[in-house]
Amino acid sequence: MEQNKIRSRLVYVLVLLLGISVVSTFYLYQKYANSSSFASGVEIGGIPVQGCDQEKAIAAVNQGITEFYATTVTFYKDDYSYESKLGDLCLVIDAGNIVQSVWQEEKSRSWLSKARNLTGREKIVYPVNIPYDPAKKAKILEEWDVRWSVPAKNATLEVDSRSGLIVVPGQTGTKVNGELSFNSLPLEMKKIAPFRVPIAIETVEPQINASMLQNMGELSSFSTYFNTSEINRSHNLQMAASSINKSVVAPNMVFSFNSAVGQRTMERGYRDAMVIVGNKFEPGLGGGICQVSSTLYNASLLAGLGIVERHNHNLSVAYVPLGRDATIAYGIQDLKFKNSTDHPIYIRAVTSGGKLTINIYGNLQSKQKIEIYNIIDKTLDFTTVFEQDPTLKPGDEKVDHKGQLGYVVRSFRSFYGNDGKIAKTEQLARDTYKPLNKLVLQGPKITPEPGTNTPGGENEPLPDPEKPVTPRPPDNSNQNGSDETPLNEPIIQP
Repeated sequence: MEQNKIRSRLVYVLVLLLGISVVSTFYLYQKYANSSSFASGVEIGGIPVQGCDQEKAIAAVNQGITEFYATTVTFYKDDYSYESKLGDLCLVIDAGNIVQSVWQEEKSRSWLSKARNLTGREKIVYPVNIPYDPAKKAKILEEWDVRWSVPAKNATLEVDSRSGLIVVPGQTGTKVNGELSFNSLPLEMKKIAPFRVPIAIETVEPQINASMLQNMGELSSFSTYFNTSEINRSHNLQMAASSINKSVVAPNMVFSFNSAVGQRTMERGYRDAMVIVGNKFEPGLGGGICQVSSTLYNASLLAGLGIVERHNHNLSVAYVPLGRDATIAYGIQDLKFKNSTDHPIYIRAVTSGGKLTINIYGNLQSKQKIEIYNIIDKTLDFTTVFEQDPTLKPGDEKVDHKGQLGYVVRSFRSFYGNDGKIAKTEQLARDTYKPLNKLVLQGPKITPEPGTNTPGGENEPLPDPEKPVTPRPPDNSNQNGSDETPLNEPIIQP
């Protein structure tokens, strides 16, 4: 009997405990699974938001962002300092998006794990990453670069009339290491006191040092000639030659003529001289520079360098053989070659007495015997064009410029081996040069007076249409003295 009473009480207690457990479980489920507030222990960027709905959490996070933005950071080096607020360096942080993102993550966290942390003893931390503004950091770096960055100077060569090539050592430079300088900035939002950050300066070694320029000798040399009486053209030519003079090209580096010379503008000192525009010669800014690029093209060919980009003129020019010119137009056409040797090369470009000479120096192990030649596949005839010129007297004629033949030409480069025989021949290009028509200017037509004999008039019969007309023979003479001086005769250059 006594045992039945004990058994009944135990059953009652168990049922009671089960009921309490069910009720508690239901309560906790309702509280955490369907709650409109953040659970215990939740922090966003170090800011407690437990018990807060989304609106209150956004307000709390915004307050934390404002305090973080107000933190002072001072960059310094020696006696220099640059003070800023963290907010001046950051992009805008959207508290609403952050809270909404955390809310979604919290919804996916089980209600049981939330219930186990009723006291909030365990911190559930959601970090807020700080997005720094690249443009603002770049602007600060520009100021620091002006103050501390010094470009490294490559070792160069000087040509002495007695000693030959002399190596001039390079110089180390310095630059601000922006990445290292900004690495001390906090990457996550948190409460911090004002702090100081050292500005990192690093040494920059020259790309070409003196040891790389040992055993240097002449790999190639090429000269062209110009008329010194053409003042503007000579001036432009000398400016361009000076721009590429002393250039050092590292192994596997591509040399760009336009990058080295820069844009041809009046502000930089370039003048108007004759240039090829379309199919004729006209005054243009920077006329004469193409002679420098063409001379450099031939020197690089003879040095055995790889040609990356090259364009021929529309019309043939006289200062280099057919197929061996290189026209350039800033931003449109360039001359580029690659230093395909294992050592640096050095470019020397000088003018003297109407002669432009470009030498390419490099390690003498790279010196090769090379020949360049061309084959003219076709000659293109020009025609004679007549234009009215009101400045001439009626009936007068004046030759504005004489005609010039056009050509279709192929150019080749042959490499010789140590045995003196051709080891390899490559076709460089197949170029078309358009003919330049002969232009004859004519004065106004003579208006015949009544009763005078004129062709086809009252007193003279019209030409017989059955009788053939003898055409005027073409004038194959040429005009010299323009910027890109035309070529007189076809040349096959061995």
